[in-house]
Amino acid sequence: MELLNLDGLTLLIRKITQPIVREELAKRGEAIDQKMFSRKAAYRYLGISGSFFDSIVNQGFIKPTLPGNGRTRYYLREDLDKFAEDGKEYLKRTRK
Repeated sequence: MELLNLDGLTLLIRKITQPIVREELAKRGEAIDQKMFSRKAAYRYLGISGSFFDSIVNQGFIKPTLPGNGRTRYYLREDLDKFAEDGKEYLKRTRK
Protein backbone atom coordinates (compact mmCIF):
# COMPACT_ATOMS: atom_id res chain seq x y z
CA MET A 1 0.00 0.00 0.00
CA GLU A 2 1.39 3.41 -0.98
CA LEU A 3 1.27 6.23 1.55
CA LEU A 4 -0.18 9.57 0.54
CA ASN A 5 2.49 12.19 -0.17
CA LEU A 6 1.04 15.28 1.55
CA ASP A 7 3.66 17.68 0.18
CA GLY A 8 2.96 16.49 -3.35
CA LEU A 9 -0.77 16.73 -2.79
CA THR A 10 -0.44 20.27 -1.42
CA LEU A 11 1.56 21.36 -4.47
CA LEU A 12 -0.98 19.76 -6.80
CA ILE A 13 -3.89 21.51 -5.08
CA ARG A 14 -2.05 24.83 -5.22
CA LYS A 15 -1.29 24.33 -8.91
CA ILE A 16 -4.95 23.63 -9.65
CA THR A 17 -6.48 26.36 -7.49
CA GLN A 18 -4.12 29.27 -8.21
CA PRO A 19 -5.39 29.94 -11.75
CA ILE A 20 -8.99 29.74 -10.56
CA VAL A 21 -8.39 32.18 -7.70
CA ARG A 22 -6.51 34.55 -10.02
CA GLU A 23 -9.36 34.45 -12.54
CA GLU A 24 -11.95 35.18 -9.86
CA LEU A 25 -9.93 38.08 -8.43
CA ALA A 26 -9.44 39.49 -11.94
CA LYS A 27 -13.22 39.42 -12.46
CA ARG A 28 -13.59 41.48 -9.28
CA GLY A 29 -10.99 43.96 -10.49
CA GLU A 30 -8.58 43.23 -7.65
CA ALA A 31 -4.80 43.37 -8.08
CA ILE A 32 -3.43 39.85 -8.06
CA ASP A 33 0.15 40.17 -9.29
CA GLN A 34 1.15 42.83 -6.83
CA LYS A 35 4.53 42.18 -5.18
CA MET A 36 4.49 44.85 -2.45
CA PHE A 37 1.62 45.82 -0.17
CA SER A 38 0.93 48.75 2.10
CA ARG A 39 -0.37 47.90 5.59
CA LYS A 40 -4.01 48.24 4.54
CA ALA A 41 -3.56 46.26 1.33
CA ALA A 42 -1.62 43.59 3.27
CA TYR A 43 -4.30 42.94 5.88
CA ARG A 44 -7.00 42.97 3.21
CA TYR A 45 -4.95 40.51 1.15
CA LEU A 46 -4.73 38.20 4.17
CA GLY A 47 -8.41 38.69 4.99
CA ILE A 48 -7.79 39.81 8.56
CA SER A 49 -8.47 42.97 10.53
CA GLY A 50 -6.00 45.84 10.75
CA SER A 51 -5.62 45.41 14.51
CA PHE A 52 -4.87 41.68 14.17
CA PHE A 53 -2.37 42.47 11.41
CA ASP A 54 -0.66 45.02 13.66
CA SER A 55 -0.53 42.42 16.42
CA ILE A 56 1.21 39.81 14.27
CA VAL A 57 3.64 42.43 12.92
CA ASN A 58 4.46 43.56 16.48
CA GLN A 59 5.04 39.91 17.46
CA GLY A 60 7.46 39.51 14.54
CA PHE A 61 5.43 37.02 12.49
CA ILE A 62 5.50 39.41 9.53
CA LYS A 63 8.21 42.02 9.06
CA PRO A 64 7.99 45.04 6.80
CA THR A 65 10.41 44.82 3.89
CA LEU A 66 10.61 48.55 3.37
CA PRO A 67 9.92 50.51 6.53
CA GLY A 68 8.97 53.55 4.48
CA ASN A 69 9.05 57.10 5.78
CA GLY A 70 8.18 56.40 9.40
CA ARG A 71 4.46 55.78 9.11
CA THR A 72 4.19 53.89 5.83
CA ARG A 73 5.48 50.32 5.75
CA TYR A 74 5.50 47.88 2.88
CA TYR A 75 5.27 44.10 2.95
CA LEU A 76 6.32 41.52 0.37
CA ARG A 77 3.64 39.27 -1.03
CA GLU A 78 5.83 36.20 -0.48
CA ASP A 79 6.09 37.07 3.24
CA LEU A 80 2.31 37.46 3.47
CA ASP A 81 1.80 34.15 1.65
CA LYS A 82 4.27 32.44 3.96
CA PHE A 83 2.44 33.76 7.01
CA ALA A 84 -0.87 32.60 5.55
CA GLU A 85 0.52 29.07 5.26
CA ASP A 86 2.50 29.05 8.52
CA GLY A 87 -0.10 31.11 10.35
CA LYS A 88 -2.60 28.28 10.36
CA GLU A 89 -0.81 26.75 13.34
CA TYR A 90 -0.49 30.17 15.02
CA LEU A 91 -4.25 30.73 14.69
CA LYS A 92 -4.98 27.31 16.19
CA ARG A 93 -2.84 28.16 19.23
CA THR A 94 -4.45 31.59 19.78
CA ARG A 95 -8.00 30.24 19.62
CA LYS A 96 -7.52 27.72 22.45
